[in-house]
Amino acid sequence: MLALSHDQTLIWKGRTSFPGIPESVGAARTWVTARFTDQGIEPPEGLILVLSELATNAISHTRSGNAGGQFAVRTLVYSDRVRVEVRDGGPFENTHPLHPSAPELLAEHGRGLILVNALASSWGRLTNGRGVFAEVLR
Repeated sequence: MLALSHDQTLIWKGRTSFPGIPESVGAARTWVTARFTDQGIEPPEGLILVLSELATNAISHTRSGNAGGQFAVRTLVYSDRVRVEVRDGGPFENTHPLHPSAPELLAEHGRGLILVNALASSWGRLTNGRGVFAEVLR
């Protein structure tokens, strides 16, 4: 398999934090969209959905969703891709599964990482184990 060569020229980056509550997922989408608009950058198709899924997982499956918890969003814009990172409060009981699995047909949850896998050119756990990144091509 050939390794992809990416342009490492950083065009813009931003970072902020949000309370670990469901309403913050929408606030994170709004923040990223507004920052991109301020910079005259068109978000790549699928980026906002990927961000939503990663933020939702942070508050649903890590300590970020506990009382007083929070998560941070960092975006790095390159000429050929956008990297979004969602840093969380750490896994419960030292587990943090990142395996997209097929949910039951009528299940209301369980499709987030399947969507991330379909929309991102790459994704995975941050090296510190407290968050997830995804890269979406521009």
